Amino acid sequence: MFMAELAKKFSVHPKLAAVIDFILNAATLVWLPQIGNWQWLSAWFLARAVIWGLFIRLVYYPPELKRWRHFFSLIFFNFGVIVSLVIFIEWNVAWYLLTGIFVLFSAVSFWLLPSGESNLSFYLKPYRRWLFLMDVFGLTGFWCGIFALMSFQLVPQKMFALMALLGATVSSAVSIWWWRAYGLEFSRRFWLSALSCFILVFELGWIVWRWPVGFLVGGTIVIWFWYNLWLILRFNLSKEGIDWKKQRMFFIIDLILLVIFLFLVKWK
Repeated sequence: MFMAELAKKFSVHPKLAAVIDFILNAATLVWLPQIGNWQWLSAWFLARAVIWGLFIRLVYYPPELKRWRHFFSLIFFNFGVIVSLVIFIEWNVAWYLLTGIFVLFSAVSFWLLPSGESNLSFYLKPYRRWLFLMDVFGLTGFWCGIFALMSFQLVPQKMFALMALLGATVSSAVSIWWWRAYGLEFSRRFWLSALSCFILVFELGWIVWRWPVGFLVGGTIVIWFWYNLWLILRFNLSKEGIDWKKQRMFFIIDLILLVIFLFLVKWK
């Protein structure tokens, strides 16, 4: 009730929310290296969630957009980038790149919000695609975190099957989340696609874990595969189906980039 009354009396412009979020994220980078335990990190994460919840409640959203979808994308993105990536990263170049992503991405998600009602889809597409990109980074961080926990022996090796099951479950949940965001309805094919995604991602995670690569490379490979699988299944579930002539060049280029990536990364 208090939040509802506050929203009626006070409104935050999306651009202002973006600027404040950027400043808070930048300030976090000064404080983050001083965090010495999980309790303080959890307290910071809870405080940021409260602030995002306040922003999302006070900022205007067009009727076509769901506030809760933005909120959960922010939570998942920051969990993946901070908890799973930034904490474990030792390579300076990657650390600076990821901290830059951390500072910018959540702020940009507010910046891209339309400031007024519009039925034109091209006003909403950049925002939705940005949220999807945030969830991709969050999922990448989740898998990198799994590989990091195993690599640094923070979790017993015999528990990898359980960790891989967790990673595959979260990957399938994100797939379902975004298939629904693109208007796909629940059906027998829908759930079979989700099950296929779960099985294939679990098997790939198991295989990549045995490759002599670092946790950052391993997590990136899993999500590279997951994205292409998600895209294929999304088109397969749509009424139009997969237009292989239209998508062929994309998948060929994607495969070439993956091969180049595997040649450039450092193998143990």
